[in-house]
Amino acid sequence: MNPEVRRYDGDADLMTAEEGLRIWVDGPVESAGAEPAEKPDLAPKPDGQRLWAVTREHVVHAPEICEFGAQREAGAAKHSNLTGGGSAFAGGELIFLTEATIAITGSSGRYRLRSGKEMAAIERAFAASGYHVWSMGFNQDVNRPNLFGLSDPEWVSP
Repeated sequence: MNPEVRRYDGDADLMTAEEGLRIWVDGPVESAGAEPAEKPDLAPKPDGQRLWAVTREHVVHAPEICEFGAQREAGAAKHSNLTGGGSAFAGGELIFLTEATIAITGSSGRYRLRSGKEMAAIERAFAASGYHVWSMGFNQDVNRPNLFGLSDPEWVSP
């Protein structure tokens, strides 16, 4: 990571597995299935929110609010903590709604998605990895991914 883009002390410290960093594991769903009757009601910064990043080797994820993050100047983990300040293709946020269902955003200050097309590719990838997926989508008007709690999530069809 370019030292000039560091925002907080500790934002390039690499989180370890002992501190909560996880490698994405395919889920239990064999087929995406029909959209549930009710959309989840997602608050801004929902409890259990995790950060995710797609690196060359893995998709990694970790809790945003955790002891590791509390020990850094920002007070929370950052996407760059998932990569040690290294490169990533994309990043965002996710929450496990059930064991088999997740909700995602493409919101990352460091590893930003640049288009609805990129967001759609990420949505399909999470669905193909064995999860039912709700996505906050991409706002074409402001050219940014939508955040939790600011719009209705969209069901991702395979």
